Amino acid sequence: MADNTSLEPAGSRSLARTAPQYLQEAEILDVSPEEVPHLLDYWHVVLKRRWTVLVCLLVVFSTVAIGTLKKKPVYEGKVTLEIDPEMPQVLNFKEVTSAVPTVDVDSYRETQYRILVSRSLAEKVVKDLQLYRVPEFYKTRMLFGLFESDPAKIPSPSDPGPPDTSSEAYRNAVAHIQAWIDVNPIRRSNLVELSFFSENPDLAQRVANRIAKDYIDENLEVKWDEASQASDWLESKLGELKVKLEKSEDQLQAYAQANSIVMVTEKQEMASTRLAQLIEDYTKAQAERFQREAHYSLVETGKVQDLPEIMSNRIIQDLSEQVADLKKRYALQTTMYKPDYPKAVQVKRQMDALQAEIDRQKLVVAQNIADEYHSAVAQEQYLKKAVDDQKNEVNDIAQRTVQYNILKRDVDSNKQLYDGLLERMKEARVSSGLDASNIRIVDSAELPKYPVKPRVLLNLLAGMILGVGIGFALAFFQEYLDNTLKSPDEVEKFLRLPSLGVLPRFALNGRGKLKEDESEALVPSEGVALAPAIQTDPQVVEAYRSLRTSILLSASPVPRLILITSAVPGEGKTTTTVNLGATLASLGSRVLVVDCDMRRPSCHRSAGVKNSPGFVQCLTGHVDLADAILPVPGVENLSIIPCGPIPPNPAEVLSAPLTGELLHKLRSQFEYVLVDSPPLLSVADSRILATMTDAAVLVARAFETPYDLVRRARGLLYAAGARVLGVALNDVDLRREGYGPHLSYRYGYGTYGAQPRGELGLHNGP
Repeated sequence: MADNTSLEPAGSRSLARTAPQYLQEAEILDVSPEEVPHLLDYWHVVLKRRWTVLVCLLVVFSTVAIGTLKKKPVYEGKVTLEIDPEMPQVLNFKEVTSAVPTVDVDSYRETQYRILVSRSLAEKVVKDLQLYRVPEFYKTRMLFGLFESDPAKIPSPSDPGPPDTSSEAYRNAVAHIQAWIDVNPIRRSNLVELSFFSENPDLAQRVANRIAKDYIDENLEVKWDEASQASDWLESKLGELKVKLEKSEDQLQAYAQANSIVMVTEKQEMASTRLAQLIEDYTKAQAERFQREAHYSLVETGKVQDLPEIMSNRIIQDLSEQVADLKKRYALQTTMYKPDYPKAVQVKRQMDALQAEIDRQKLVVAQNIADEYHSAVAQEQYLKKAVDDQKNEVNDIAQRTVQYNILKRDVDSNKQLYDGLLERMKEARVSSGLDASNIRIVDSAELPKYPVKPRVLLNLLAGMILGVGIGFALAFFQEYLDNTLKSPDEVEKFLRLPSLGVLPRFALNGRGKLKEDESEALVPSEGVALAPAIQTDPQVVEAYRSLRTSILLSASPVPRLILITSAVPGEGKTTTTVNLGATLASLGSRVLVVDCDMRRPSCHRSAGVKNSPGFVQCLTGHVDLADAILPVPGVENLSIIPCGPIPPNPAEVLSAPLTGELLHKLRSQFEYVLVDSPPLLSVADSRILATMTDAAVLVARAFETPYDLVRRARGLLYAAGARVLGVALNDVDLRREGYGPHLSYRYGYGTYGAQPRGELGLHNGP
């Protein structure tokens, strides 16, 4: 089984890899996306932190239960009011100054709700019911919202006279009223529920009804005061307006008399109408003159025959026709006779007589056209002068009436204002005598039969929910703050390394740890006594079998020279190394454990052997390697080389070439060599040994070792070129750490009762 053909360093074998390759693998693993947490993962967190949840639930629930049960029963007196945002048909002081009063419904309702819880209303209720004499209403607020009464300071019911508003009893009663009033508007309506809470049901009813009544009375009182104030103000203003109106009328009358303005409005209208008529006549005369002027121009130029009057004159037309006939007769006769023929001469004379008549008629028409033209010109000039005169008259009247109109408008405005205020004053006087309100009581408060506070079941349920919620929050917060490795899943998630096994918590067998000065090994009793660290508990043995199987299946070929190390001290790597060696030896293989922890060697105590001779003496040449190999008591096929005396310079000793040669020689003699080394983050010894071994196994203590430290240790191994097989999670309490029953069942399954101590309870199968 031993391999004696090669003496090359372990770091150069095919199983080992170079540092850059390992670093590249680590980077690829680190950038892989994280898995989304499953709902079952949250449930496991709750199970693991169940005591935190239960303690929070118990504390919160107990506090709520005690506070609820200690409270006195509180009763509710409820009154339903109707608050109509539409203002009543009476005027208040604000409305007299505006013609169209408007109301903002939302702001009006919100104002009324504030008035219901106002201090003035609370003081009125306290005075009406003398609540400052009731012990419940005189309480001093203490720490955590509790109340305390001092009977010595409460006024006596027989004490006559009005209350002292500066007294502490009075102030506390008012504050109590304000604190226990609740106003709840009913949606989409004008209704409001007014509630008052008290420890006395009769008092809750009386105070609620009194608040509603005093609220309505106060509303009416405010309206009365506003109406009275408006009436007084209007009365004072009316006198001033009356004097101002009389003065403006006197000024108007004096100005009218001084400027002879009587019926000025009628005169101005008549003058304006006459001016408009004259302008219209002038326009027509001007158009007539234009027309006559065109005809007159034809007469002046001698074109009388083109005049329309000539062409349309019947006499001239008839004469022209007669002349035309005579011309025809004359022409006929002259063709037959000579011009001096008597008949021709007679026709000629008739023609001349008719032509003379035509010329005379044309002269008459032309003279008429000239006369009409001159008449139109004269008419136009006359109307033009009349228009100018009328314009001057209108302007004169306008100039004289400007100031008159100013004074008249002043008189009209004063009169209108005076009449309006007089009417408002009459209405205000009427409204001050009316008892009108837009608020009424719909349902009065009835005597409550059952208390409304405290709500025991609701408070207890709320306390339970709150306790569970706080417990869950605290549990997840603890889980968030806990950065230690707790499960195989976290090993794979945070370290990107395989989880080789989960090693449960156990106690050492036999006598325990050996003292440093023991020079003799423990002698097994009857040949079956076990080393202190070797376990026979079936559950623990099964866990180490699982670790053995994971290592054997982690690589091909199977690593034979394995470095067992940890990130920090106290991880249990030595115990893990010895028990792993025992499980490997149970397969019939020869196994050797080499203690290379030259700072704090402890393998000899765990295996129950003496610490000399050791590996340090072999490195210095004082002892042969074969003499340092010691069998482990009670475990067949398992041997150990203890450390020996602690050297002053362990790192230099391990860095010597002889260390690699000795380890390789042991690898050729044994099937499996387990090297126990110091913590990686403490010293450099483990990194030196990592270059000489086939593979490395990291041991981490559950719930104690932060994964950041293990991650740093992994990086150091990668930098040294080591092949990291995975992480063994050690010292796991399967009963309390939330691992569930499946692990306990797995490790307990296959336990066949008591095993002979010589066989360690181990089977030969992997």
